[in-house]
This record gives sequence, structure tokens and C-alpha cells, in this order.
Amino acid sequence: MNQPRILGIRTSAIIEGLAITAILALIGIFVFGEEKLHTLNPHPFWAVVLVLACQYGTAEGIFAAFIATIAYMLIGTPDAAEGVDRFDHLYQVFINPILWFFAGWGLGELRQRHVRERNHLTQELNAAHEREQLISNSYNFVKSRKENLEVQIAGQLTSTIQAYRAAKSAESLDPKSVMVGVEKLIQSVMSPQKFSLYLLNDNKFQAAILHGWQSGEALQQTIENFSPLYQAVVGQQQVLVAANSDHERALDGQGLIAGPILDPTTRQVIGMLKIEQMNFASLGLQTVESFKALSEWVGAALMNARQYQSAKSEAIINPERGLLTYGYFRRQSDYMSKLAKRIGFNLSVLIIKMNAAESLDEGTRIRVARQIGESVRKTLRGIDLAFDYQTDGSEFSILLPATPVAGANIVRDKIARDIERHLRDAGGANFSYIVQALHEAA
Repeated sequence: MNQPRILGIRTSAIIEGLAITAILALIGIFVFGEEKLHTLNPHPFWAVVLVLACQYGTAEGIFAAFIATIAYMLIGTPDAAEGVDRFDHLYQVFINPILWFFAGWGLGELRQRHVRERNHLTQELNAAHEREQLISNSYNFVKSRKENLEVQIAGQLTSTIQAYRAAKSAESLDPKSVMVGVEKLIQSVMSPQKFSLYLLNDNKFQAAILHGWQSGEALQQTIENFSPLYQAVVGQQQVLVAANSDHERALDGQGLIAGPILDPTTRQVIGMLKIEQMNFASLGLQTVESFKALSEWVGAALMNARQYQSAKSEAIINPERGLLTYGYFRRQSDYMSKLAKRIGFNLSVLIIKMNAAESLDEGTRIRVARQIGESVRKTLRGIDLAFDYQTDGSEFSILLPATPVAGANIVRDKIARDIERHLRDAGGANFSYIVQALHEAA
């Protein structure tokens, strides 16, 4: 550590030397007197010379001898005693200053030698630490590369298995399950940090999947038809890659790869797949080809689900749940309401909502729906009908002709007891019940 110096002498040594000398001089004068102070042996000023020389080194030791000599001379030198030769008197006066200079130089050199040895040992120790650190870093580097290779080999096998499982989960004909499976599949095949899937709606892209996005990012959830990205994907059905300067302008900072999702039958654009962030080293020709194949697969899965849902909405019975469909409920409830008003009978509806349905797997939800239909058939009249209510598989309705609200409440309690008895082990499924009067007879 560098310390401030004056003429090569440490500032702290100058302050210490002056302070110690002043203190020793004052003590000597007031305790012993000026004359006796000169005759003291050893002289008190030896302390300042020894302290500075041993603590700091040669330059500070000689400085200590200098200020001790100045103070020694300023106090005054005693007169020669009778019978003492002039040279003996000069010897007695100057012997201490001379010895102080020699002691300051000699002890200072010893101190400097120790400092040099210490510095040498410190340098060797630092070099040993650097060699040790270099060896440690090299070992850790080789170890990490070895582990990375092992993980990469294992990851390739795991990715293949994950991709297979994700593809299986996306084979569902339920649009929500398809979206979940598509998200898993994209993550397994491409391993991006951020990606999104847009569906074409009202002549613009609306985000349906946003994976890895953070709040406050400048990524667009809606892409209008005047956007260069929209025109390139929909108008030209291009796969855009940020490595291409023309494509980069069309992407406009919204991603690294973007491409259309096509209906495999009509080849019309139904959506867009876009990757915003991924490992740059993975961005190559193989990645682009995988992206194209994945987009085609996603398009086929989405269209199959849409076609199935469209056909199911026009059907009377939901084959998965064994219930009448929601589309048929709308037609039947409208017909029954008009008939009840014309003939004059009560018409009520019982709505059963499965709470926290998103926490249950698809198999459990299908089991619940089938059990509701079974409970209706077992416990209610033949004219009471059970339907899907809405389209997400978490709400059901029971149409109760010729039943007032009070009777519907009795039906509610009976249904609730039967459902609870049969679905106690249904993964924590619980229900809310709502009774509504569609028509009350006068």
C-alpha cells in the first residue's frame, strides 16, 4: 500500500518522529533539567531513532537521527568541566548524535532487508495463488465442458422423449388442451426462452400463447394488418429470420423467427408462430427447417380441433362426456321456454359449476361430467335433461320442465348428495349450484 511521502520519507514517520522527540524533550527538561539531560545514558532520544528505524527503514531512521540531533543541540550543550580536554568535551557532546545516525542507518538497513524478503515472499505467495487459481479454473473449465457434454447428450434423448409426450398431449381435440400441448411441444423442440403463438381474428393477429414474456416489454400482443410483419406472414406466407436484413426490417424488433400457421387443406393462414429469444448458437438452417415443420404440425392440430369442435357444437350428444351439448341446450331451452309460456307450466334450470376446474386433469373432468349425467338418469325424472353449459367442460346445466324454483332446490340437494357420494376421490373437485326460473306459471 503506497503511503504519502515528503522527500522520500513517509508522512506518518515525520509526524511520529516530531511528536516523540517533542514529548521526550519536554519530559527530560522538566524532570531532569537541561544540564542533566545531556548526561543521561542512554539518552532519551535513542527511543525515537530506534522506533522509526525499526518500524520504517533507513530513510526514516536517518530522519529520526536528524531531528533528535536538532533537538539535542537546541536544548543546549553543557560547558566543559574543569580539567576536561577540549576534544574529550566534543566527544561527550557529539558521541550520541553520531551513534544515532549510525544506528538509524544500520537498523534501517536491517528493516529494509526484512521488507525486501517479505515482499519477495509475498510475490512468491501471490504467484503460487495465481498458479493455484489458474489450475483450479482450468480444472473447473474442463469439468464443466465434460458435464455440459453429458447434459447435452442426455438432453438430446430427453428432448426427444419430451417432444413425443408433448405431441401426444397436443393430439387432443379440445382447443385448450391443444394449446397446452403446442406450448410444450415448441418448448421441447426449439428450446426458446421466449416465444408466442398468434391466431388470425378480424384481420389481425391476436396473441394466444405468450411464453417467457415479462411485463413492460415492447413486444406486441396484437399485430394489425398494416404491419410489415403481418403483410409478410399473411400476404407472402414467408418465414422471417432475423439473420436476413430484409426479414429483420419486417420483424421490426419483434422476434428472431416468425412464420405462418396454415390450414393444411386450404393453405390459408390461420395464425403465426414467433420466437422472440433463443440461444444464438442454435439459430441455424436446421432450426429454421424445424420451425417450418413445427408450424405445419401446429396448423394441422389446430384445424383438427376446430373441425371437431364445430361438428360437436352441431351435435346433440357430447361423445366424451355423455351429455347433451351446449348448442342443443340453447335450442331446447328456447323451445321449452316458449312452450311453457304458451301452455302455462313452470320451467327451471339448475346450473352446476365445477370450481377450480383448471387444476384438474382432462380425465377427471370427463369423469365428473359423465357422473353428472348418470346422477340425472338415476335420481331424476325421464323428462329432466342434462347438458354441457358453455364450452370449457367446467359447467353443466339440468333443464327441469314442470318444476318450480322450490322443486328445483330439492333437485339441487338430491343431485349434490349423489355427486358427492360418487366423486369423493375426484382429485378435490367441488361444485357450486345455481337455480334459475326460466318461466313461472301464473
